[in-house]
Amino acid sequence: MVSGDELFQQFLRERTYLKNVTPKTREWYESAWKALKSTQGDGEAWPLTKPLLQTFVVRLRERGVRPVSCNTWLKALNAFSAWLCEQGHLAQPVALASLRVEKRIIPTLDDAAISRLLAFKPRTFADWRVYTLDCTILDTGCRIQELLSARVQDFDLDNLLLTVNGKGNKERKVPFGFELRKLLVRYEKARDRVGCGQQLVFCTRLGGRVTQRNALRSHYILLGKVGLPKFGFHRLRHTFATQYLRHGGDVVRLSKILGHTQVTTTMRYLHLLTEDLQAPHQQLSILNRLR
Repeated sequence: MVSGDELFQQFLRERTYLKNVTPKTREWYESAWKALKSTQGDGEAWPLTKPLLQTFVVRLRERGVRPVSCNTWLKALNAFSAWLCEQGHLAQPVALASLRVEKRIIPTLDDAAISRLLAFKPRTFADWRVYTLDCTILDTGCRIQELLSARVQDFDLDNLLLTVNGKGNKERKVPFGFELRKLLVRYEKARDRVGCGQQLVFCTRLGGRVTQRNALRSHYILLGKVGLPKFGFHRLRHTFATQYLRHGGDVVRLSKILGHTQVTTTMRYLHLLTEDLQAPHQQLSILNRLR
């Protein structure tokens, strides 16, 4: 009899070579399977049944795992369940519905914080790199990993377009502004002064790749220098998206720029904008003032 581990490895091979999933997606599947096995007393997660998945979720929640994290693993295991059904190992899928997650307000930077960040004057190469990196996210909305892997030739300074390789190895074109082009040219001079090569844009002094962890450390140092509290790169991406809509951009174009597969993912920024408009209306409403 074929074991659950053997079937899961077959699932991984087919996802890798037939569906062409990325190594990161493969790691996501593996982490979900490992988490499922860890919640079983004997470490065996087979046969896959609905009660087994329910027990999995209950034990994760007992450990204090947040619903959003549970949903991430459930999504991976539901995909495995669907594959088992297609291959005839299950009579029907045993997928579980996602847990209800409370809506969280997307944190963004206000104009004062943005101005304080932009007013920074870089001096060292490290300053130039992280400052240009932060400004690029603010102007394009790109993910940090997309920029850390960006090459010099990916920045088309003539046409103001950046080619990025996003989630699922999907390539897309992202526009950027004149001011970012000026900054990129100045940063290029800083790169030339240290001689870090012409491959990766946001590289080390020796031309190697900067890890996300090291980039985040430099980002925190920059925030300390300009007097802002610590926050991650993704807040810059959130800020770009909300500012884009606030100043007349449309959701469909924003969805393409951000690299979202579904426009519904982008709609959460529109909901935030609606709340943003509702707040001053309560102060400006004629009925609120005069009744």
